[in-house]
Amino acid sequence: MRDGKIIIARLWPTFGGNIPSVIPVICGINPDKYETIGIYLTKTSDAPNLLEQNGKKVFFVTQKSRLPIIPFSFLRLAEILEEQGVDILHCHHHKAAFYGTIAGKIAKVPAILSHVHGLGRTRNINRKLQNYFLLPRIDKILAVGGAVKNDILKTNPSVEPEKVMNIGNSIDYEYYSNTNFDRHAVREKYNIPSDAFVFAAAGRLAETKGQKYLIKTFSEIKKQTPNIRLLFAGTGRLKSELEKQTMELNCKNSIYFLDRVNNMPEFYSMIDAFVLPSLAEGLPRTLIEAMAAGVLCIASDVGGIPEILDNGRLGFLVQAENSDELADMMQKAINLPLQKKEAIITDAKEYIKTNYSHNVMIKRIENIYDTLIKEKTGCNKN
Repeated sequence: MRDGKIIIARLWPTFGGNIPSVIPVICGINPDKYETIGIYLTKTSDAPNLLEQNGKKVFFVTQKSRLPIIPFSFLRLAEILEEQGVDILHCHHHKAAFYGTIAGKIAKVPAILSHVHGLGRTRNINRKLQNYFLLPRIDKILAVGGAVKNDILKTNPSVEPEKVMNIGNSIDYEYYSNTNFDRHAVREKYNIPSDAFVFAAAGRLAETKGQKYLIKTFSEIKKQTPNIRLLFAGTGRLKSELEKQTMELNCKNSIYFLDRVNNMPEFYSMIDAFVLPSLAEGLPRTLIEAMAAGVLCIASDVGGIPEILDNGRLGFLVQAENSDELADMMQKAINLPLQKKEAIITDAKEYIKTNYSHNVMIKRIENIYDTLIKEKTGCNKN
């Protein structure tokens, strides 16, 4: 501790730019009780660091894009941890956990956390061996959702179940929920008819996101309901293939590829239903955002999606890769009575506010930090 404060170090593999969704949570941690610093193993961007701009100390093991020889990397990281008097080392992603655990033990850091952000992180024999060595030396493993927690336990049978915690994910609820956009004007901006029923998806354009099934399904529904549109917010290497599919299905004038959208609340304000047809997911932030924005949601019954939709109470769940079932649910969304739709949306917004807002996440993390410090040092700091 320093000046009576618990020192928390957040460790990432590289600084390649800021992750805006993370900054409010880190900066929201009680500054009277905790002092948070940021550490990066490498650096691949010269963008201003938002942590630093918010008054946090920031350190790099190296300012280059590649780490030096392994022993020097461990020792340099350990040196930073020791010099800063770190009480809790909070590692994000596998590489940070690998270097952080070893350096943390060298520096005698009292507590080490590993934050796992997705599924399939123990995907090969090398990872299994590393985890077999690392995980017993990590105090808590924070999983982004119940599906991620189950995946960790399934692929790492030697891990003690009580060590793995479902911490969830979070968004700036007020930013997404308190929208005041002119729906007609926003649609006009994107050349979308004001009377069309608009479906939308958001995220990287990739095979695992299932966009090709959504496009196929949309093309079938359009034969019966011509006045519908489909929007994609996001980029990815599958874009050209999806555009080709759109043309082959004669939907070029009904499907819009918007690339990166900077104002997502505005985007959500002009759509009628959000669709996430993923083949695999951890705990998708876009689904949480859409629900907070008051949009009816349809999503695949995979990963952490049922957890977010409360097993179908707060939206429509469909089997992944099943275009027929997806078509039924999309048609159901079009024909859903307004009163029923508004009831689902209201319950969904309240559920997200209670379980997935930044202020809830901040309290969860503070409780974890407090418990660890009490266990490791016997200090009960209030």
